[in-house]
Amino acid sequence: MEPTTQRALVVSSVFTENEMAAKLGREAYSYRFVFRAFESLLRRWGPIFEITRPESRLDYALWRARQQNLDPIHLSFLPLQMTYLTHGAPNIAVPAWEFPDIPNTDFQNNPRNNWRRIADQLSVIITHCHITRNAFLHAGVKPPVHLVPVPIPPEYFQVPPWERGQRVVLDCPCYVFPLPEKTPDHQPNPWLAPSTSSTNWKERARQIYRNSVKPRLPSGIQKGVTFGVRTVRALRTARAEVVEVPYPVTPKLELSGVVYSTIFNPYDPRKNFQDMLSAYLLALGDCEDATLVIKLVLCPELAAEALRNMIHFYLGLGLRHRCKLVFVNTYLSDELMVELARGSTYYLNTSRAEGSCLPLQNYLAAGRPGVAPAHTGMGDYMDDDLGFTIACHPEPAAWPHDPEHRLTTTWQRLVWWSLHNQLRNSYDLARKDRNRYQAMALRGRQRLAEFAGAESVWPALAAALDAAKPHVQNAPIAA
Repeated sequence: MEPTTQRALVVSSVFTENEMAAKLGREAYSYRFVFRAFESLLRRWGPIFEITRPESRLDYALWRARQQNLDPIHLSFLPLQMTYLTHGAPNIAVPAWEFPDIPNTDFQNNPRNNWRRIADQLSVIITHCHITRNAFLHAGVKPPVHLVPVPIPPEYFQVPPWERGQRVVLDCPCYVFPLPEKTPDHQPNPWLAPSTSSTNWKERARQIYRNSVKPRLPSGIQKGVTFGVRTVRALRTARAEVVEVPYPVTPKLELSGVVYSTIFNPYDPRKNFQDMLSAYLLALGDCEDATLVIKLVLCPELAAEALRNMIHFYLGLGLRHRCKLVFVNTYLSDELMVELARGSTYYLNTSRAEGSCLPLQNYLAAGRPGVAPAHTGMGDYMDDDLGFTIACHPEPAAWPHDPEHRLTTTWQRLVWWSLHNQLRNSYDLARKDRNRYQAMALRGRQRLAEFAGAESVWPALAAALDAAKPHVQNAPIAA
């Protein structure tokens, strides 16, 4: 009698759990968060063999699974242009997508960029929201397309309700604006008015060298000095690009009053932080007890430069304000991310397109209403019962991996005045109508438990995995 085989999953992802902090903000990094959210439910279905670089490791992982008397399925948590398929097992892809159609052409003569071509070779497609599922269905793909929301970590459902007088302190460095006009010793803040003495000294030294020293040096020595100076400048610039942010650091993040939190990669053009900053400062600039916390999702190599760019944009607005603006660019553990939700009053999203927006889901589950548009993936769960929706309308856009950036699809342009007014409305509600705020928060918990709680997601996930037809192995897979 043939021994019965147990089902198993070979999961291909962009990087491992240990590489998380170092890979944030890199290509397809968000797929790792999606896999993490599904992992416990996937292990309920069967053992997991996790791999990166599926182009060279996938078939060997399938062989290893069969050596253990397991019947494997390949589950890809990667964008379709990065998904590699196997002939040795059924292939299921889990694409995150936020546009109303999928690419059906070979960008730059590369067939991997054609999502329709890749999709037709799959056994099953798992999507997280209706806009993604409809995009694949409208393209007429061959495999079945299942709708399975991304499950919410249970810790968020346990976050205590927000209270008007609460104070939460997180042990993480941050940058807080506006900067104080004077430092604690009552001296002018050097970051607001940098001293020019060192600059003047350097300029005088350059003039002396150019006028008195350089003309008397042989040309070879002149070239050597010039090369040395340029090398030192390049090294200083390289170090600054990685670690230096020319603003004072606050060692702890203190949250009180009405707190808006948002979490995103500022290099993602969908995130639209420009509208967020201008609307927040103009809507709540006179509110000293209002705070916007911007948590940047980036690895250390990218975080400093991104932070400087965002602060430069913020300062360029030239808006004086009493409300607080806080930037956090360090990696936060899962526990600290939950604490950030506990210290928040609302989650703020100003994106032009979202496949799911996992932070908004998490905050709604934590009883923190949203200030967000109800478009793309957020439209499956966000509405005026759970927060303050922002008006929007379609505008032409490019598919993210199209190197020519042609306007072949659409995303959503926010109505700036709607964003401005909803920020003001949400602030007034939190301060003046405790009962209505609590009712909104409770509806968010309930809605998200039904939509994306683990036990609500499990039947749909199991059905999607079960839909992959068993593989008939005609030949052994080479190791």
